[in-house]
Amino acid sequence: MKKFFALLFFGFTWLLAQNMQRGFPVSVKLVSGATQKAEYVGSSADTVFLGGFIADTFTVVKILKDRITFLSDSNGTVLNLEQADSLYTALHTPQYSKTQDTVAPLPQTDISGKSLVFPATRRPIDSALAVRIHDLQIQILREQGERPISVSTADFPNCKNSPCIAKDAETRGAVAVWTLEIEPARHQDSLNLNLHRFLFSNEAQSTERLTISAKNATSELLSKNRFIEWIQKAKGTYQAPQKPKESKSFIYVQTDPEGANLARKGGDVICQTPCAFAINDTDKVEIEAYWDVENTLWANKAIIRPIPGDTAKINMRLKRVKPEVEIRTFPAGAQIYSDAEVTPHSRPIGYTPKTLFTEEPGPAELHLWKEGYKDSVVHFHVSATSKTVVEIHLDSLTQLKDLQAQEVFQKIQKRIFWGHLALGTSIAPAVAGGILLYLSHKDREKARDLKNELSLPSSGRGKNYQKLVDDNHKYADRSKTEAYAGSGFLIFAGGLFITGFVLSF
Repeated sequence: MKKFFALLFFGFTWLLAQNMQRGFPVSVKLVSGATQKAEYVGSSADTVFLGGFIADTFTVVKILKDRITFLSDSNGTVLNLEQADSLYTALHTPQYSKTQDTVAPLPQTDISGKSLVFPATRRPIDSALAVRIHDLQIQILREQGERPISVSTADFPNCKNSPCIAKDAETRGAVAVWTLEIEPARHQDSLNLNLHRFLFSNEAQSTERLTISAKNATSELLSKNRFIEWIQKAKGTYQAPQKPKESKSFIYVQTDPEGANLARKGGDVICQTPCAFAINDTDKVEIEAYWDVENTLWANKAIIRPIPGDTAKINMRLKRVKPEVEIRTFPAGAQIYSDAEVTPHSRPIGYTPKTLFTEEPGPAELHLWKEGYKDSVVHFHVSATSKTVVEIHLDSLTQLKDLQAQEVFQKIQKRIFWGHLALGTSIAPAVAGGILLYLSHKDREKARDLKNELSLPSSGRGKNYQKLVDDNHKYADRSKTEAYAGSGFLIFAGGLFITGFVLSF
């Protein structure tokens, strides 16, 4: 019984406090002009005692009489201190029998053979919840075959403490005592419900805690039989429902050709055909098989219903396929990268929305980048037999440092772009310069040959001689022009190359 007394102490302490002598409501007007509602609990020579709740605790304060202008009751009637003292005395004077000088005995509540359900100890804010739980508890206990009765400390007028109440309840034939504590849980917006039960027959006691949301307390209690199971656990009669035994089934798959990877839709590879795998599902199952040979993908899919406790067999003929992956972003226009980590040197493989083709079904990932939005790494599963659609909602950047970092990234990316452009552009003038220098070399050789021919004694000074002189001058002049132009193009190409190299690296 000692454990039981300790258990009930905290519960009954609050309940007994509710029966402490309290005053009657008054309105107090002070000399300062302030008006305050309180409870009048008496007076002395020069002091008035007023009560009220401070931090959920009934507290009595003292106020000098000369600080009070007047008192009025709940009806607005002005009271002097003598009238207030008389009302307070009458409120707390025991009622005596008119024919006897002793206190008239109060009739006792019949609690024989019954389970006593006391009100919950709780904060004032949880009063409504405590009433609902109390009513539900009475109803559930009644449905479970007990004889519950709602009691309070007022049903034990001769007791002022919990041991006395417990002894009196046992003497009067009570079967069990139920008490409840409602207290804030460690996590914010949650409550702990501590349900205590004591059985007088064998002095067995039990405590069962239930944590619920303060906001949705009633709905949580009534969902999934939580309240009934809570009561049963406190009584020691709860039995966890037995899970039905799982009956494994098997699926055996053959493919043409053999050696294909087999997987459930959207899942990883299970085995290579021909093979069998276990399954617990009884509904239809979609499977797909794919075979990659010489960069060509062959695949097929099938839907099969497992046979409970048996093996279902299926043959699949593979056909040539080309898996598609459609990438969509909201908003559109995001750059798509195949690299796991995007750097300024990374090059996008496209912009959303875009359809990509692949020869590698299974797990895949892509990196998405868009100005003003967070980078997103998308993990998805590529189906070998159907189009895979990936939709991503991009999140905007809100932090200034992230926006600044992206701005720096863009500047580097643009610099590298112009560097690559300069490197690519340098090829054309370099080729042109090389061609011009080659032509200059050829023309110079022709001019040299003509000069050698003119130096021969047999060349004479006729009409043909003058033509050879003119041709010599023409090839010599053109060779110089081509040499100058070719050199200029090469110098320009070299400048572009150096600029592009510096910008790129």
